[in-house]
Amino acid sequence: MVPYLFDPDVIDECAMACLGLPKPQMFDRFASEADRRYPGLIDDNQPWIYSIAGGAMIQMKLYFASLHEYVMIWGTPIGSEGHSGRHHVAFWDTVIDGEAWYYAEGQFEKRVYRPGARIYVGKGQACGMSFTDGVWAVEYARGPLTRSLPFGLADELVSARDFVAAKQTLSIYATLIGRHWSSEANRAYPLLVPLKRLLGAIMRSVGTRITKRLMPPPPRELPRRSEPEGDGRIHGPRPGAR
Repeated sequence: MVPYLFDPDVIDECAMACLGLPKPQMFDRFASEADRRYPGLIDDNQPWIYSIAGGAMIQMKLYFASLHEYVMIWGTPIGSEGHSGRHHVAFWDTVIDGEAWYYAEGQFEKRVYRPGARIYVGKGQACGMSFTDGVWAVEYARGPLTRSLPFGLADELVSARDFVAAKQTLSIYATLIGRHWSSEANRAYPLLVPLKRLLGAIMRSVGTRITKRLMPPPPRELPRRSEPEGDGRIHGPRPGAR
């Protein structure tokens, strides 16, 4: 039996502590609360990256990951929709900002989740999702995560062809697994602990360097045009005028 490190109810309590705060202070508050409840397990240093899966495009920030658990915040400021995927993994989400709509097979009315509401999608279940004008949520997942990697990478590789996002996903996941394997919290399979700590240190070092190399330049905003004077129309020379 896998010795899980996190309790979904405790992660929910950490999420509730950040309700009502502006972004990004909301995310910082969650990280500090989670670190207080789980000392040494939370990594707040990973960057935000795109996740494109099941037709939905969001961004996510992972705070912990192993082969059997992860903790992250995901969301979008402009909305998206898609398929949750049907996994061998269970998901617990707490909405911390915005609004999410879900529906499952046989449901004919949408389920509406607003800040403070919890969403659960169990093993073997799937939902249609819509995030209206945007949503942010804390997510805890538990189960054989490697079996969900094809779903998480397929859209990035095949349709969006965002190979940078796919590489970032893998490098951050490897970094966090390495961090876990090389930590004192890694006590599963005692005979393998020395080997896992050695591999973990290598994965953490290499993954961190790859993630840094993959970081794109910050977005560039072009200067705004000045408002035209007069009646609001842009006047120019008449056709044929010299």
